[in-house]
Amino acid sequence: MGSLYEKIEMTDLRPIREIVLERLRMAIIGGTLKPGDRLIETDIAEKMGVSRTPVREAFRQLEIEGLAENIPRKGTVVKGISKKDILEIYEIREVLEGLEFRLACSKITDSQIVMLKEKLAKMQECIDNNDITEYWKVHGEFHDIILYSSGNQRLIDEMKQVYEYLSSLRNFTLVMNKRREVAMKEHKLIIEAFEKKDEILAEKVGRMHTVNAKKFLLKEIDLF
Repeated sequence: MGSLYEKIEMTDLRPIREIVLERLRMAIIGGTLKPGDRLIETDIAEKMGVSRTPVREAFRQLEIEGLAENIPRKGTVVKGISKKDILEIYEIREVLEGLEFRLACSKITDSQIVMLKEKLAKMQECIDNNDITEYWKVHGEFHDIILYSSGNQRLIDEMKQVYEYLSSLRNFTLVMNKRREVAMKEHKLIIEAFEKKDEILAEKVGRMHTVNAKKFLLKEIDLF
């Protein structure tokens, strides 16, 4: 199970519940935990070196998110993620990311736009060197600049959860690699909208970026 069941480091200052939830969510979406697998509260708590309370709270959140379910006389069981789940997540992302880009467009600074260009150049370098791991790292940093530029904390919290879901989907397949060059062009359009301070265009390009990614992923991936 790798890092899933490693002891939680005391240097990680996030709430324990949040760390446990993140590990379990990533393991389910990424396929480490399979549909039908039982989540045993005492076992997970012991292996992670935490009390049962944050594990129990994480289970409840996974049930709310539809990633797990509590079955009488069996306990909490992994449901996994379906094609329908992915579609719904992308529909939510389209609307929220459109709002995110529109808000960011009105607040982003010239220095942050320079940073976006630097991240974009680094992403292209990663593509040229076929450095997949570094590409996704820089890709996340690119989107974080935009997200935090929105200045809306509730939106930031929601989008962080959406991005966590979608980042884990990469563990299923490498087909998203095929979309990189097109995605790079869309990233450039986003930066251009920011430079023009055109909020409507920023929202339009942002939503287009998400819709295109959704169509590509659903066409290429069969999760059933």
